[in-house]
Amino acid sequence: MNVTDPTVGSDDGDAGTRGARGLGPVPADMAAFETEESSLGSPGQGVRAGRWAGVRRALPASVVVAAVLLGAVGSIGSPLLEGTARGVAAPDGPWPGNKEVSPPPDDWPQGGTFSVFLCQDQDPFEQCHSRAITANQRRALEARLRAMPEVAEVEFESQEEAYANFREQNADNKVLLSAIQLEDMPESFRGRLHRWRDLAPFGSAMKKVPGVSNVIAFGGFFWQGRADVVVSLCGRKGTIFACKGRGPVTVRERKAVGARLIALREIESVYFEDVAHARRTWAYLWGEKFSDAPLPESYHVKLADPGGAPVVIDAVEGMAGVKSAESA
Repeated sequence: MNVTDPTVGSDDGDAGTRGARGLGPVPADMAAFETEESSLGSPGQGVRAGRWAGVRRALPASVVVAAVLLGAVGSIGSPLLEGTARGVAAPDGPWPGNKEVSPPPDDWPQGGTFSVFLCQDQDPFEQCHSRAITANQRRALEARLRAMPEVAEVEFESQEEAYANFREQNADNKVLLSAIQLEDMPESFRGRLHRWRDLAPFGSAMKKVPGVSNVIAFGGFFWQGRADVVVSLCGRKGTIFACKGRGPVTVRERKAVGARLIALREIESVYFEDVAHARRTWAYLWGEKFSDAPLPESYHVKLADPGGAPVVIDAVEGMAGVKSAESA
């Protein structure tokens, strides 16, 4: 994983749209954005229920780890992970008429979070050699994590705890729930790092530890706690952020959306995120370069009462240039 400091400014590039709720998809490379439709289908697509037993041993390498990752990202506000956003103030300044207000460029969450997954019997990860982590290896890994000065906090997640969390996070996905069993879930150590710049070296070091199958480390999400509604604007044709049958949002359309937002009494603050800031947000979160990604322009809305989100969403859904409006 090549980590570039995302707090260094980048070029604006083409406009895109968020397209996906919250954090959106996790692309393996920028080419993943250059498609009209996402390549990710439902877990049952192309695979009949009777065939799940034959592929279950491969699941921890793909579906399970991905699900645990997204669950970990979704729990950024949990007690364990609160430290990534602790002490970070929301963007300052009123919304002056129809003028778009950009978020401050250097006010970023501190530190990062990690999940260190442990090898199971018959794991497909090459470094596991199809063997589960031993008790001695687990104790040595935990002692090493607790002794590392860059680690602010660490806790062990058992297989039972991982399975319970997995079922809670995917309660609406009946196909996935029927495919994943308790024995498919890996144990892990989860925790928090003091500094963002330690993400890459920490991940590289942990991947070499005997008994470790996979390591995921990411920074804090810039908009965590700062917005209650995200309004994504139409992006470039040929990307997953495009609106059907049209090109990217125009300046006039974008200003009309902003004007409608600031006219709502439910609004406390409205922030406009351009492509440059969106790229920095993704880079900071995932520790990857996003300099060429056709990422979204979007409005991030802070409400006086988060319960007013449906009113705000209804006010802008269907407007020209709007891809989606969703609770953050």
